[in-house]
Amino acid sequence: MRKIQFTVHENTLSIGFKVENNTFKNLNNTNIISKDDLIFDIKYFKNNLKLVAGFLNVIIKNDSVTNAIIEEEELIIIGLDLLNYLPTITELVITPDVSIDFDMHMAILKNDTLKMIHCYNIPTYLLERIDTTKMVKIVTRNEVFFVSNFLRRNKLSSYSDVFYKRKIVIDYEFKETDFKDFAEFLSINTYLKTIYFEYIDMDLVKNIIRHLKENKKKNISIDIKGTPNNLVYFGSLEDYVKKNKYIKKNKIRFKIDYTREYKLENFLKLLNFTSLKYILIVVIFSCIIGYGINEYDIYKSSQEIDSITDDIADLLEEFENYDIPDETVDPEPTPTPSEPNEPTTPVTPPPSKPTYVSPYYKNYARVISVLKQSNPDTVGWLTVNNTTVNYPVVQSTNNSYYLNHDFNKNANSLGWIFMDYRNSAYELDQNTVIYGHNLARDKIMFGNLSATLNPNWYTKANNQYITFNTASGDMQWRIFSIYIIAATNDYLYNAFETQEEFLNFANAMKARSINDFGVEIKENDKILTLSTCQNNGKSRLVVHAVLVK
Repeated sequence: MRKIQFTVHENTLSIGFKVENNTFKNLNNTNIISKDDLIFDIKYFKNNLKLVAGFLNVIIKNDSVTNAIIEEEELIIIGLDLLNYLPTITELVITPDVSIDFDMHMAILKNDTLKMIHCYNIPTYLLERIDTTKMVKIVTRNEVFFVSNFLRRNKLSSYSDVFYKRKIVIDYEFKETDFKDFAEFLSINTYLKTIYFEYIDMDLVKNIIRHLKENKKKNISIDIKGTPNNLVYFGSLEDYVKKNKYIKKNKIRFKIDYTREYKLENFLKLLNFTSLKYILIVVIFSCIIGYGINEYDIYKSSQEIDSITDDIADLLEEFENYDIPDETVDPEPTPTPSEPNEPTTPVTPPPSKPTYVSPYYKNYARVISVLKQSNPDTVGWLTVNNTTVNYPVVQSTNNSYYLNHDFNKNANSLGWIFMDYRNSAYELDQNTVIYGHNLARDKIMFGNLSATLNPNWYTKANNQYITFNTASGDMQWRIFSIYIIAATNDYLYNAFETQEEFLNFANAMKARSINDFGVEIKENDKILTLSTCQNNGKSRLVVHAVLVK
């Protein structure tokens, strides 16, 4: 007999079915009701929705639950009805691969607390109706576009991505497929505010404006990067804008984003030697003052980081005396010996646990649960052997917040180690990306990651294993590529259309490596990517590792 079971793990409430052979204990004869065994007969649940919600609210408040998962299609509508009585839950994941129908859509409209819903698919007319009546964002996962470079460049991989996109970038000459997908994008999108041209020619601009006009778009900002190649067209562009009635009538605004080099070059042309001399004196003093302020800021920020890491260690030590069950530790992975004709790499078993050892440290699910009390954004713990990289990992709703905020969410120029906002912390994507600042002098955050470039480091087999744990498990990752590359985002894709595309991606990353680690990547493997700035932000230091345990 099927019964509804509620399970709480970390900050997530799961709603699904449970099959039991023993006699069912309903609400009236159950001695203990806990988050580990909260089961109800379907009929009782439907007739006592508010009462069940009352029990759940106690558990939810104690565990700071903000997310929910509905695991069965049959429970979607009744699950949405239940969430009306659980106001602290703001994000919902509907795991069955079903399209949102009218009844489900009506249940969504009744809810006033959800801010985001992840689902398989939703018809256009229902999505538009929800968008105009509710402050909830619908994220779909079934449609993967990526037909043209336009869609790939702007990360428009699903219908909901297209629907909500606010800014697009154009950095190459459009082909027919790009214009076709751009037109389709405009017919779906509701939120577009900015088109940023890194590359222009007059035909491209005119075609873009024509598509905007055909789709009756208004209040769009056209930003053009002021590169030397683009500046050639500015005279023609100015004449075109003045003569085009649609542009003025519909408030299509053009703005030139001049590069720093262009501004400096044209500014110096206006100066004579005397003026330049005085300005240089002012600049020198300003630089000295600015350098001092910057040094003080770095010093203060590093002191705050040290204090936070000490507080985290103290927080975990508080739980050392708790009665924590021993956990069975799987044997360490043993690398497969190389074939006779293959290049060999010295291999030893992967490293043991992180250098910070505590009985509490054995249970990362509990470690992360404890840290979430200080920062709900905590998603894991990252350790790179024989470096100073040994931090909890956080995740925000964007990739900018933790560039200048620390673990306590205070403003800090050194930021914190954080996971790409597009990645899932519950079920890891094929490429999970983690970022951190590189302050080599103080070796804070990823400041010591450059040690991986040293042959004395990466040739030691013990260093070739990275530990990245989440609440879901204790994971070992084996390094297969280390390299420095000019600033780019081509290694940051987290999802792939086909297994072949993933393998092509992984092999391309291997080809960049400064060393052949002899690691084979298979089509169903998962990759961990560590990324930090190098050479004052002009390039990137990247480390790729594959999940082996």
